[in-house]
Amino acid sequence: MEWWGVALVDAAERRMCVCEFPDDDHFSSLEALVVQTGPKECLLPSSESSQEYAAVKKVVERSSVLVTPRKKAEFGVDSLFQDLNRLIAFKKGQQENSMALPETTLGVAVCSLAALIKYLELVSDASSLGQYSLSVLDWSRYVHMDAAAVRALSLLPPPGATAANAHHSLLGLLDRCRTPQGHRLLAQWLKQPLRDANAVRERQDVVGALLAGVELRQALSQEHLRRVPDFQALARRLLRGKASMQDLYRIYQAVKRLPALVEAVGAPGQDATLRAVCAEPLRDLLRDMAKFQDMVESTLDLELVDRGEFLVKASFDEDLQEMRSNMDSLEERIRQQHVRVAAELAMEPGKTLKLESSSQLGYFLRVTLKEERAIRGNKAFQTIDTNKSGVRFRTPALSELNAEYLSVRARYAEQQKAIVSEITTIAAGYVGTLQQLNGTLAQLDVLTSFAEAAASAPKPYVRPELVEDGAPRVMSFKQLRHPCLEVQEGVSFIANDVHFQEGERVFSVITGPNMGGKSTYIRSVGCAALLAQVGSFVPCDEARLSLVDAVLARVGADDCQLRGMSTFMMEMVETAAILRMATSNSLVIIDELGRGTSTFEGCGLAWAIAEHLAKEVKAFCLFATHFHELTELASCVPAVVNQHVSAITACDTLTLLYRVLPGACDQSFGVFVARTARFPPEVVEMAKKKQAELEFHENFDFNGTVEERKKIIEEGERVIREFLDACRRLQGAPEDQVSSGLAELRAGVAASENPYVRALLAAHSEERVPEASA
Repeated sequence: MEWWGVALVDAAERRMCVCEFPDDDHFSSLEALVVQTGPKECLLPSSESSQEYAAVKKVVERSSVLVTPRKKAEFGVDSLFQDLNRLIAFKKGQQENSMALPETTLGVAVCSLAALIKYLELVSDASSLGQYSLSVLDWSRYVHMDAAAVRALSLLPPPGATAANAHHSLLGLLDRCRTPQGHRLLAQWLKQPLRDANAVRERQDVVGALLAGVELRQALSQEHLRRVPDFQALARRLLRGKASMQDLYRIYQAVKRLPALVEAVGAPGQDATLRAVCAEPLRDLLRDMAKFQDMVESTLDLELVDRGEFLVKASFDEDLQEMRSNMDSLEERIRQQHVRVAAELAMEPGKTLKLESSSQLGYFLRVTLKEERAIRGNKAFQTIDTNKSGVRFRTPALSELNAEYLSVRARYAEQQKAIVSEITTIAAGYVGTLQQLNGTLAQLDVLTSFAEAAASAPKPYVRPELVEDGAPRVMSFKQLRHPCLEVQEGVSFIANDVHFQEGERVFSVITGPNMGGKSTYIRSVGCAALLAQVGSFVPCDEARLSLVDAVLARVGADDCQLRGMSTFMMEMVETAAILRMATSNSLVIIDELGRGTSTFEGCGLAWAIAEHLAKEVKAFCLFATHFHELTELASCVPAVVNQHVSAITACDTLTLLYRVLPGACDQSFGVFVARTARFPPEVVEMAKKKQAELEFHENFDFNGTVEERKKIIEEGERVIREFLDACRRLQGAPEDQVSSGLAELRAGVAASENPYVRALLAAHSEERVPEASA
């Protein structure tokens, strides 16, 4: 095990995080960290001959992260502490020396942080100075998941997914968020299921309150949240000094609407947790934003906002006052032109002939398409454009007045720049409050989305009961459904029960036909465990479970040609990660393990892996397989149980019932599936004959060359012919002689040392040689 250091920088939220951890040769912990944090880009120290760089690059790219190689010299800490002194927002009374921070004692991680600061040129950005926080990333708070588990559980939409098939992933199914920050937080939460039962219960309390409060949930979703802007994006513009008066007005308008949201969420009759988690923090933050609102009201000319003009009040400056008077005079003359043109066209001003303005065009006149004939062909009118709302035009006099107006307004905007700059600088002091406001609203949006998903499912989701730490581990779901499949059109989902109990039932071997529902069943369990630990309700009738520390999966059979891995190598790499990372508190789902190699070798690997997980690791595990030999594991390990997906064969047809029942499957259904796929009848018959032949030879245990095997079979056939000839010679003899003769002949065959004869007797031990026809 080697120690690794990782640093993360979130430029949007002005956060820097560091962490160090031991990892194995396959970088399992690093992969889980990449999945949890979801970075866009990863910097790696590289050298052309470095095998370690190539290996880490493969692991990171497995999660669709861009890898950028950097020189090792960039990972030096020569100027790191000076840079951190300039970047970190030290708390009041805190020593402004980054070397005194405990986070900087993580030597390997801070080397990575130094490379990030240089790459992003943070010190060169004046807006970044004194704005960043530095903390240690406690990645152990979250459930361990690697890229294989994310794919197996369809956690995220596949590349190229559209809104039409959004429900094909858990993120698409649950995402009913109304804000940009809510969309981002939901994706983050799904990759970071919690291991803290109290934090999970807090989320569940809020979801439960929103699920019960139909009117509140609908009001939040349809009215309040949909009007919330992306405060994070606006805060970023403030920090970079690029905010305009329009941005300040957007913040002002949003904050002005929030008291109605707080009143709805924090009403006296609402759930206590909902009030504590959402209403009270929002109420405190709104108090902090009160002075911001006063500043906007006292500086921005709100009367002009409806016309798309975001100008500082003229009272702030004498020059502004003079230009404002000039603009008012021009506007009055423009209105007079409006009345004059209306009289000329015999139209009613403000109704059939409208005077309108925009920030780009200034003032213009508009008539509807129905009235367009009144100005058609009149050269006294200058048409601007025509659209579905009507025809926009000006007269020469109006064009002259409008040009003068735009010129004065441009000088006004130029003159107010200094005042706007001062206002936005003051507004930048509210960035911290805006970010907290953004986080609280995003959390409310996600929890409302959970409640919407639970309520709108074909059958409402239920709240899972979390078992206390220290109690015997359990995972039990009654009538569990797959959340993505049950919402598909035309699907009537067959629900099934799931039950694991520490010390009694920890490992389930699931057999049954292809397309019978094995994969769906085991994925449903993984999805339910994940949903429970992100705070969502789950699609079943009743749920009770202990929190898991990892969800580990080996599902599907894909090669990876770009990484030079075959199908079998991919499943071995993923299974090796499971064996390294699984603990007794983990959930493991494995499907079709060992099918990428020879039958006996694959079965041997599958048995060894299953027995290790069941006896040594003792993790809750669902193991779907077509190796029926694995069902014998239940007789060797008490905690192993057999289950099978049911099917009926009648009249040479296969009917899948999708029920998961106790016990092992008593037969294979591959030939029936082939017939369902409309194989030619002669191919199906040949397959059945070959199946019978192979099942017979499976008992023929003999190691040797082809020639030696041929001789064994020829010798065995000779013994059988001699037995049959001897039986024929007994015909016509007295009955007692026939009986004693047959017994003697059978004993002689049974005593044969020939392996072929032994295999034949073992395969047909239930049959008896007919005495009467001997």
